[in-house]
Amino acid sequence: MFEAKEIVPLNNDWITVVFFTILVLLVVLKVLYKERLFHISTLFLSKKYLLIYFNKEKAKSTQVFYILLFLVRLLVVSLILFLASNYISVLKESLTLKSFTSIFVVLAVYFGLRYVIGVFLAFIFDLKNEHTKILYDKVSYFNTLILWVLPLLLISAYSYNHREILLKVTFAFFIFLLIVRYTLILINNKNLIFNHLFYFILYLCALEIAPLIIILKLSI
Repeated sequence: MFEAKEIVPLNNDWITVVFFTILVLLVVLKVLYKERLFHISTLFLSKKYLLIYFNKEKAKSTQVFYILLFLVRLLVVSLILFLASNYISVLKESLTLKSFTSIFVVLAVYFGLRYVIGVFLAFIFDLKNEHTKILYDKVSYFNTLILWVLPLLLISAYSYNHREILLKVTFAFFIFLLIVRYTLILINNKNLIFNHLFYFILYLCALEIAPLIIILKLSI
């Protein structure tokens, strides 16, 4: 049995606007990049997307595709963290659009720092091609993760009778997909990683840990 907990009521008005924005972005992606969006949505089941589109990433249209998906990713992850904060009452006194916006901005800075540090390390160690390949896989799998977790997130946000259970399921599914994502990245790039093991460990620490520490220091 789940222990009953008081969850701070959500203001569904602005949350609806956020979900509507996500829907609009996905509709635009569906119209402009129907086949590409389908392939990336099935990436956990098939590597076809990685094989087809890796050499097409310099096209301007591709940049638009990733910009739109980046916005979707920011909005979805911000909502996940917001709902998690609501569940554990970390932001009990300020569960508003303002707190969601703060999470959104912090996430944007975090992703930006990760990208800059990654490019810097790739330049310093002359691993531009390797960095491009791993970054491509990481971003692609994360976008797939977002598309998979979005339906559960939507249900959780508007559920009243079983919100606690649905939130737990959503968070657990999100963590599970993160683990699957990292596992697939390691499997797909095992030769590349083992050939540059020292640089990969340094790269991993710098990209996964350093930006997070910086953000936490700025937030405290």
